[in-house]
Formats: sequence, C-alpha cells, structure tokens
Amino acid sequence: MEGLSQKARNYFILAKIAGQLGMNSEAAANYFKALSAVNDQILDSIGLKAKDHSERFSMLKQNFPYFYELTDRLFSVYRRTYTGEIKEEEVILLRKNIEEAFRNAKIPLPSDGEIKERIKKIS
Repeated sequence: MEGLSQKARNYFILAKIAGQLGMNSEAAANYFKALSAVNDQILDSIGLKAKDHSERFSMLKQNFPYFYELTDRLFSVYRRTYTGEIKEEEVILLRKNIEEAFRNAKIPLPSDGEIKERIKKIS
C-alpha cells in the first residue's frame, strides 16, 4: 500500500495515539487529515487533484456526494481544533465517521495490533 491510502492510514494511527493520550484536539485534527487523504485518494482514482480544501470540496460535491457531505459535516470540528477544545465524545464520533469513510473508499483500517507494532518500532 502506497501513497494517499498509506497517508490516510498514517494520520488515522496518529489520531488514535493522540486520543489514547487524551490529546483530543490533536486526535480530531489527525482524523480529519485522514479523511482528507481518503478524499484525495478517491479524487485521484478519477484523475483529479485538489490544491486546497475549497477545491477538494468542490470536486467532491460534483463527483462524490457522499464524501462531500461527510467532509462538510465534519469540517467545523476540524476548524475548532485550532482555537477551541474538542470533547472526547466528539473525537469518538469523528473516528466512527472516518472509519466509515475508509470502508466506503475500500481502504483497510489500521488494526490495533498494527498500531501497537508501529509504536513499538519508534520507541
């Protein structure tokens, strides 16, 4: 697995680790980055590349309404990671939505065992 799928998985792993450390804003930011990488992967599958969030939203709206609606719904949480506090319940809801996006994009989610192995490697 390479490229955007792996990037999505890497962000997901970082989000889970941050969540386990009680770093809710960092977890939420990385879950949204994982979603952005998933979005970029599906856009890439039809030869499109977004240069920023606005372009990504427009391309998703036109070509992948499910992913557009999901991303649009979660974007406000991501924006709050810069200036506000994110509650644990929001992180859990965000994670569940991102897991659904992974499944719909047919990108395998990292297992807990895989995450533990990655942590072990770097420590």
